[in-house]
Amino acid sequence: MSSNNLFIIGSESFVASHFVQKYSDNFTKIVGIDVKSEPSPLLDNYLQVDFLNDVYISKLHHFLQALNTNFSSILFTPGINYMNDIFSISSEEWENTYNVNLKSAVFILKELLNYMSNTTSIVLVASQNGVVAHENRIDYGTSKSALIQLAKNLSVDFTHIKNKDIRINCLSPSYIENKNNQPYLKSAAGKKLLQKIPYRKFVTLNDTSNAISFLLSSKSKAMRGQNLILDYGYTIV
Repeated sequence: MSSNNLFIIGSESFVASHFVQKYSDNFTKIVGIDVKSEPSPLLDNYLQVDFLNDVYISKLHHFLQALNTNFSSILFTPGINYMNDIFSISSEEWENTYNVNLKSAVFILKELLNYMSNTTSIVLVASQNGVVAHENRIDYGTSKSALIQLAKNLSVDFTHIKNKDIRINCLSPSYIENKNNQPYLKSAAGKKLLQKIPYRKFVTLNDTSNAISFLLSSKSKAMRGQNLILDYGYTIV
């Protein structure tokens, strides 16, 4: 039986951490990279990186060489959200957002190409803000929209790798309940936001983990370059 190894970019995010806690038994080895100095104890290997400094690509190159491991599952979760509009956005914030939310996906996946298994599934966590407009998301929303387009372009590129079947899809959640945003979601503003959602529910971490599991599994093998929206109907009205 071949190994099912998972590589997580942004392994310490709420989404990635919950997924690992729930589905760690599905994987032979779990490797993560992120900005935090203390990684999850469920990871087998970890590399601390700064997504805002291109030096991390060289560090990643040597890290992967030393591991010498092939990965059949790859999960990308990093994201910066400064909550800007056209009047407040700075050039530095714009560049930082795109470096983390988009550029890192391109060049980390490029480094991982030689370490992808013969059959590999990649999931990029985008956002509903890449699908519909939202105030104060001028940099975040456009970067997530570009990430969704990236999955389409990479799907075409991957057809040129004849000895491997590499598929990539996006997951675009709505507001995800977590311990950091509970005060906001329970506030008057949060309750007003909830009224915009047809099913009057916020997405849970359990929702995102189940969707990621589906996209990484062979059950979604016919999905190529698609964007699965997880929002209890937010984007349909």
